Amino acid sequence: MRHFLKLILMFFVLMPAVFFSGCVPYIIGGYSERGMYAPPLGHYPPKQISHNVEIGVASWYGPGFQGRQTASGQIYNMYDLTAASLTLPLDSYAYVTDLENHRSVEVLVNDRGPYADGRIMDLSYAAARAINMIGPGTALVRVQYLGPNPVNPVSLSAYKTNLNVYHGAKYIPPVSGYILQFAAYTRKAKALHKISVMKRFVPGVHLTTKDVRGIFYYKVVFGKFKNLKDAFNFAKVIAKYGYDVYITRP
Repeated sequence: MRHFLKLILMFFVLMPAVFFSGCVPYIIGGYSERGMYAPPLGHYPPKQISHNVEIGVASWYGPGFQGRQTASGQIYNMYDLTAASLTLPLDSYAYVTDLENHRSVEVLVNDRGPYADGRIMDLSYAAARAINMIGPGTALVRVQYLGPNPVNPVSLSAYKTNLNVYHGAKYIPPVSGYILQFAAYTRKAKALHKISVMKRFVPGVHLTTKDVRGIFYYKVVFGKFKNLKDAFNFAKVIAKYGYDVYITRP
């Protein structure tokens, strides 16, 4: 409790300054306040897949690509939770799970790749860090397709013409507001252990569950914020204690 009170105090003391300093928290799912973009239809078509789940090796790409244009037209930001895929449609969402440590991350597919033999996905730096893949460089992962971006009519139009390929998957948009996420797993025991560790520091951290066509994702989350700035300010305070924290929709 003492640590939590100190956390609250730091939040109000640092609120005016922390929003403009550093770049520690990441925005989950590729959500951005910068506005939407329209992927160029007819370019970089995905390879046809017969199901919504792929298993294979993922890698990651970072500083060398920072600021470059992706296949979707969006500028690559290594601190966004994004990914490059050869099979999934541009401007769609997917869950990526490391099959060894069972950590998961939700990504926005906005690029094509990887082009190394045997690899199925390239993760951004932030996405790779979310599943502890930075050190190893690669990991055996399961990629579960969630569906097209629900707020982009161009993506939805392209999706409707490929129902036979993607088996009717529909991404459900999150509700309003923001929460902070510390980790996500496909093993409930791992999520509960993470909660027990975080509760010593942040009382109120709890578990939420998402069922995506029979695969359960257990998220360790905290709080509810009305706007992105308040969530970012609080996340910056937590990050100063050495914890990775992600801003996401409930």
